[in-house]
Amino acid sequence: MRLVIWTDRAGWRRASHIRDGDPDTAAERGVPVPMPDIGLLDCEEVKREINNHLVDQRLFSWRDVQRQQTGVTNAAKSAIVRRVVQLYKEVKHE
Repeated sequence: MRLVIWTDRAGWRRASHIRDGDPDTAAERGVPVPMPDIGLLDCEEVKREINNHLVDQRLFSWRDVQRQQTGVTNAAKSAIVRRVVQLYKEVKHE
């Protein structure tokens, strides 16, 4: 078996295992690699947390962001990373 990365019709990258002799085009019919469903992220909650972090860091304007260059990155990371990690923990692996 070999791993093939492919893109579905909706533009999402997927990973599947297919037989060694099968062409890459067989990936859609292969054995899917279990991954977290990013669609389960609560986008409203993520947006609210990013907003609140930006306000707490007083990042109101482009000038503020230039002065504190890691502020936007930190806001996004604090809102997203732990949620994505939690999704990975919840994936059932065989």
